[in-house]
Amino acid sequence: MVALPPSALVTLRTLGVGVLGMLVARLLSFPIPELTGPALAVSIAGLGGMKIALSGLLRDIAFVVLGISIGAGMTAETTQMLLRLPLVFLALSLSTILAMLVVWRLLERVFGFDAQSGLLAASPGHLSFVLSISTQYDLDVQRIAIVQSIRLLALTLLTPLAAVAMGIDAPTTFGATGTPMALWMIAVLAVLAYLASLVLNRLRVPAPLLIGAMLVSMIGHGFDVTPGQVPNQMALPAFVILGTLIGTRFGNVSLSDLRRSAWVGTLATLITATIAFGFAIATAWALGLPIQHLMIAFAPGGLETMVAMSVALGITPGFVAACHLARLLVLSVLVPLLFARASQRTK
Repeated sequence: MVALPPSALVTLRTLGVGVLGMLVARLLSFPIPELTGPALAVSIAGLGGMKIALSGLLRDIAFVVLGISIGAGMTAETTQMLLRLPLVFLALSLSTILAMLVVWRLLERVFGFDAQSGLLAASPGHLSFVLSISTQYDLDVQRIAIVQSIRLLALTLLTPLAAVAMGIDAPTTFGATGTPMALWMIAVLAVLAYLASLVLNRLRVPAPLLIGAMLVSMIGHGFDVTPGQVPNQMALPAFVILGTLIGTRFGNVSLSDLRRSAWVGTLATLITATIAFGFAIATAWALGLPIQHLMIAFAPGGLETMVAMSVALGITPGFVAACHLARLLVLSVLVPLLFARASQRTK
């Protein structure tokens, strides 16, 4: 019998916790249990001291499957909504800038963050970009990471509940409708997605595998070359892996570290989400767009998570993906500019 390497055992154990979380969430009729259940269960396991991690290969496979699923949902309604994107982009940019400035000021004046760390902790997204800057400049990486991780987990868990509270039908079991796509089509799209991701990675596009898979799937479905939906037998595990991946954000966080920053992260998340959802409601009313679309599109959670959630909620994923990419574009420009200003203040 061949022994598995330690990294593989950690991945299997972590994934097992994620699956258990999904089953419990289903029993409790929690919205989108394939995503929310694993995220919560793995987070608790990590905070309890369990070593948690997922292999990069498993993560990449899930991103490709999710991207193909998202691209398959591109419809004429999505195209019409994208035509209104300039006005949505303006509202989204304003909400992103306002939320960042308000939380930045709060973290500095109330919670004692230095100017640079406060700015990076206040960023409503672009986690990998933010953490790379904080590491490069030897800032309080762990405190920044905890605040950001609380935002990601909280929005993953609370956005479906907010959808239910507003009367939106959030499923308690995952199940895509439509004719399943042929396996050979999925294989071809996966190869093309990988090739596209190489180009997107060179262009520094976030989540290149997810976006690459989404783009090639959109083209294939747009020309009716790859009709159908990703089978549930493939899509459901991809959701569970994504939820598990979110939970691993707390893999290196102790309970004492969490207690030190939990209130900060929770308050920052509430302020950011309140501003984002306020702009979403106002934009939906002004443009006559469905509120559920704008809620997911403006939610300052992870790009992969919110786009996957739009698939589960039956919301046009192409529109949601375009909005979240726009938010990351704003942050890619805004964070370096404000960071330079913060660096001058600390001299």
